[in-house]
Amino acid sequence: MRNETKHNYISSMDVKDEKGNILGAVCVSPAKELGKRDIILMDEASGSFSVRSTTELINMLSKKNVPFEERRHVLDFLADRLRYLEQEITVNTLKSINDAKKKKK
Repeated sequence: MRNETKHNYISSMDVKDEKGNILGAVCVSPAKELGKRDIILMDEASGSFSVRSTTELINMLSKKNVPFEERRHVLDFLADRLRYLEQEITVNTLKSINDAKKKKK
């Protein structure tokens, strides 16, 4: 979700079936290991699953009969969220490098 004055991002989105019922949610967050991401499918019926890739997630959603358009929305969400997280890491890394250079002086 974006705002005109500043960027606001959410880390999860609902996944719906053909009738618009919520099947669960997809979550993307930084992992414990620096530079890594966790992609999680939280299924209402069968619990939560960590997935290794967007392809694996989309295949799981296909098996759960999530409509094509909904899977496209999930891919768009993942792309935006991953892009945001990469930018955040880059900014924080550059800030750390600049702070380290200032301390050396």
